[in-house]
Amino acid sequence: MIQRCLLALLLCSSLLCFADDKPQDWLPVTPQDLQMKEVPGDPGASAIQLYYADFIDHKKKNESLYYRIKVLNNKGLKYANVEIASGESWGVKDLKDLQARTIHPDGSIVPFSGTPFEKTVFKGKGIKLTELTFTLPEVTVGSIIEYKYRIEWKHQGGSDYWILQHDLFTVKEEFNLRAEPPSPQHQVKWVRLATEANPTPADKENTSLKLENIPAFIPEEYMPPEYNYKPSIRFFYLPQHYTYPDVFWNEMSRGFSYFFEDFAGNSKETKAEAQRVIGSETNSEKQLKLLYARAQQVRNLSYERRLSRQEEKREDIKENKHASEVLSRGYGNRNEINILFVALARAVGFNAAMVMVSSRRSRFFNQEVLSLGQFDSFFADVIVNGQHTYLDPGTRFCPYGLLRWMQTSTKGLRPSTWGANFVDIPPFGQEKAVIRRNATMAVAEDGSVKGSLVLQFEGIEALEHRLEAMDNDDAGTKKDLEEEVKAWLPSNAVVKLKDVHGLTGTDEPLIASFDLEVPSFASFAGKRLLLPSYLFLPKRKDAFNHETRKYPLYFPFAFSELDTISFKLPAGFTAESVPAKDDALLPYARYHNTSQLADGQLVTTRTLLFNGIFFETDKFPNLKAFFSKVQALDEQQAVFQQGSATAEKNPGRN
Repeated sequence: MIQRCLLALLLCSSLLCFADDKPQDWLPVTPQDLQMKEVPGDPGASAIQLYYADFIDHKKKNESLYYRIKVLNNKGLKYANVEIASGESWGVKDLKDLQARTIHPDGSIVPFSGTPFEKTVFKGKGIKLTELTFTLPEVTVGSIIEYKYRIEWKHQGGSDYWILQHDLFTVKEEFNLRAEPPSPQHQVKWVRLATEANPTPADKENTSLKLENIPAFIPEEYMPPEYNYKPSIRFFYLPQHYTYPDVFWNEMSRGFSYFFEDFAGNSKETKAEAQRVIGSETNSEKQLKLLYARAQQVRNLSYERRLSRQEEKREDIKENKHASEVLSRGYGNRNEINILFVALARAVGFNAAMVMVSSRRSRFFNQEVLSLGQFDSFFADVIVNGQHTYLDPGTRFCPYGLLRWMQTSTKGLRPSTWGANFVDIPPFGQEKAVIRRNATMAVAEDGSVKGSLVLQFEGIEALEHRLEAMDNDDAGTKKDLEEEVKAWLPSNAVVKLKDVHGLTGTDEPLIASFDLEVPSFASFAGKRLLLPSYLFLPKRKDAFNHETRKYPLYFPFAFSELDTISFKLPAGFTAESVPAKDDALLPYARYHNTSQLADGQLVTTRTLLFNGIFFETDKFPNLKAFFSKVQALDEQQAVFQQGSATAEKNPGRN
C-alpha cells in the first residue's frame, strides 16, 4: 500500500513544458540521487525508481512519460534494456521525442544516440502487439538510467488511467491530467482502485497528483491480473446529472437496447432465411444449431487484416446498419454476426437477446468504473428448454455452446429499455478444456529417450490455439507448437513437429504429432537404471514455493490433463520397483497416477482434473498440499536392474 502519500498542486515549469507539447527538460541530478545505495526496507533490491511522471493531455491527445531508475546491483543491469509499447494495437498512433541517457556515479553523462528497433511481443487472435526496444549505453552498478518520450494516441482522448505503483520502489512520482470534456455539461469523474490517494484539481482543466516513497509491487505466480491489485486511478467524462453509478448504467442500457433492437430488426428476408435453414427440423436445440452454423458462414471481417479505404471501396465493403444487410451482403464483424444470429433465432420464435460482456483477460469488471470501455464484445443469450444459453457464432472457430475463456466467469450487461440488468456469465467445467498427450518413447543405453508424441487439444484449448494460429504462416505455427511442447520438457529436449490437423476446424479436436528426444533423461547407478515414470515437468510448482500468499490464486479456466506415457526399456532390464498407484483429491480437483510394467514397457497413465478458477488465500494451504503431492507423484522414478531382479518390490500391477 502507498505510504507517506503527499498530495499537492503541480505548479512547476515541467508541467507547462508538457502542456506546450515540448519535451520536458532533464531534471537536475541531486546528490541524494547519486548517493542512493539501497531501497528503504529492502536492501537487496536490484534497482530503485528515483522519479516517475505521467502527464496526460486530452486536448492534444498525447501522454508524456518520464523514468529515472538507479541500478543498485548486477541484477538491476537488466533495466538498461528498455521496452516501450508501440503500435496501433496498443492504441498508440505515434511515439515521439524519445530521449535517453546514462548518468554514471561520478555525475558524467552518456547520451543514447542509437536507434530503437521494433519487435513483436505478441501475435495472434487478430492482434499484433509490438514494442520499441533499445539499450542504454555503458550502464554499470550505480548508474542512473533516464528516458522520456511522448505518445500520440490514435483514439479520441487517449489514456484514461494512472498506475500509482510499479515494480520498483519509487521515491517520487507526479501525475497530471489536462482534461477536455466533450461539452460544458460534462465533468471528469474519478475512481480510486486499491488506493486512498486522490487527485487534486488545480482548475477546471488540470488535475494533479504527487506521491512519495511508494513501495514496489511484488506479484505472485498464478495471481489474478495485476491491474486489479495495483493502486490506480481511472478517470472518465460524464454528464453532471450522472450522480450515481445506477443512473449511468440504466441510461447506457436503454441506449444500447435501442441500438440492438434497431440493428436486429424484423425483416422478411431474415424470417425467410431462418425458415429455410431450419427446414422441417422440430427439435429446438437442433434448430438453434442450424441457425448458429448459418451465422458462422458469414464472412467475418474481425479476423481479417484491416482494409484501407481504397481496399474497402474496391471490394465494395459498406457499413452494415441492419442484420438484414449482414445477411444479404454476406459479411460483417463479429458483433454484427452475433446480432444477425439473434435476429434469425427470434424469427423462428426463440427468446433471444444480446449481452454485453466484460473480458477478464487484463482486469475484472468494476461497476464503480463508469466506462463502457469495460465491455469489449457482446454475444447472444437464447432461452433453450427454459435455460439461458450463451452463444458466440461471431468468434471464428467457436463451437456451439462454447465461449472464449475470458468471457466466462465475468459480468455481462443485458440491455433493456427499463434499465441495466447485470448477469453473471458462468464458467465452464474442466471437461470443456482438455489436453491429451500420448507419448511413446524408447530408452537408449545412454539414458536418452526418443520417440513420438500425439498432442490433442479439445474445447477451449482447441479454440485458443486456432485463433493464435490465424495470423501465423506455417513456419510460425510450427515454431509456436514446438515451443509449447518444449516448455513441458527438460531444457535439452529436441522437439520437431511432424504434422497438425484441425487448425481450421470448429467442433473436432486439434491434433499435432511430434518427434521427441530427451538426452540424459534416465540415469544409471551401477547395474541399475533409474527412469522417471512421467515425461513432463511440473507446471505449477512456482505458485507454491511459499508458505503463505498475499493475493488469491487464479487459473484462467478449469482444465483437464489426460496423459499416457510409455517407455520401452533396453533389452535385459527387469523391474526392481515401479511407482505405486496413487491419487490426490479436493472438492474441485482430482489427480490419479498409475504406472504398470508390461511386455518390456513402463506405461504411466496420469489424470489431472481441475474444476476451479479463483481461490481466496484461505484455500492456499489445501491447494499447496494438493499440488505438492501432484509434483511428488509426477517426479517418481522406476528402478530397473540389468539381468534378473532379485526382488520386485512393486511391479505396479493391481
